[in-house]
Amino acid sequence: KAPPVENASKPKPPSTHQINLEKYLDSNVFADVEFVVQSERYSLTRTIRAHKQFLAMRNDVFGTMFFGSLPEKDKVCITDLHPSGFYGLLKYLYSGTCEPDSFEEAIYIREAADKYLVPELVAVCSKYIKANMSPDKVCPLLDCLATTDIDSIDKAALQLIKNDGLSVLNSESFADSLESTVECILKVMRGVPESCIFMALRRWAEEKCRKSLSTGETPLDLQAVLRPFLPKLRFLALTPQEYVKGPGSWNVLEDQEDFAILRNIIIRGSVPLPSWVCTDDTARGQLLFQATPFEASDTKMPVTKKEKDSVADSNEKPK
Repeated sequence: KAPPVENASKPKPPSTHQINLEKYLDSNVFADVEFVVQSERYSLTRTIRAHKQFLAMRNDVFGTMFFGSLPEKDKVCITDLHPSGFYGLLKYLYSGTCEPDSFEEAIYIREAADKYLVPELVAVCSKYIKANMSPDKVCPLLDCLATTDIDSIDKAALQLIKNDGLSVLNSESFADSLESTVECILKVMRGVPESCIFMALRRWAEEKCRKSLSTGETPLDLQAVLRPFLPKLRFLALTPQEYVKGPGSWNVLEDQEDFAILRNIIIRGSVPLPSWVCTDDTARGQLLFQATPFEASDTKMPVTKKEKDSVADSNEKPK
């Protein structure tokens, strides 16, 4: 009869090797290398003690690092990874298991595992990320990936942007996200009124300007932050009311641009548009929302082209 198992309520994942050496990680016992993880991106620092020969036997990247033609010394600086991510990678190599404590930690560990070519750890973290994805987690994930390549982004995140984009835009993490994250979201976003996208982008830009005041560098202004993103927005999908109350009042456009955009919102092709303006007048949210122009003004929801034409026809009919 097998003896009772302690702590059976939370069984640990099986180890990939028989001996768990986690107790030696970051200890003085036989340690012969010190990693200084000083992340430039995350503004955090951590020192971790480890063992060259063991890491070299467990991982080819470390093998080349310590015993290649240009071996590292007894102190190695890591500047491109989060300290928690690098420690999680080492912990996996020492113990053979990975149990992320949070969504963010799973992101950081996967980033380290990808760099050090540990595909089985990448798979473990990807599974955790998929299982715990939510609208407020999308932007931190995209920030870590720091890419606008859609094929490099987790499908679970892309699905949330498409299916629950408004929650992603309204999350606190969106206002703190990187430019690459905002660009990616604009590429993928569906089912959200264009006016909501404009307002979320302004909130993001205002936060970026606010943060620049505390960096000691030249403060940013709203126009400088927003201009690169304006060609990616669908001005012509707004109603006249939404435009006038929204981007038309933000002082980010030249007078000629402002005039031309508003004229084209009212009557397409009435005057030449600035070359950078997106000519797509299809509202991203038109399949999910229906409203009259007056309702759209109150609820910030754009109306469809079909609805606009219908309203115009009814106004032209004699009473």
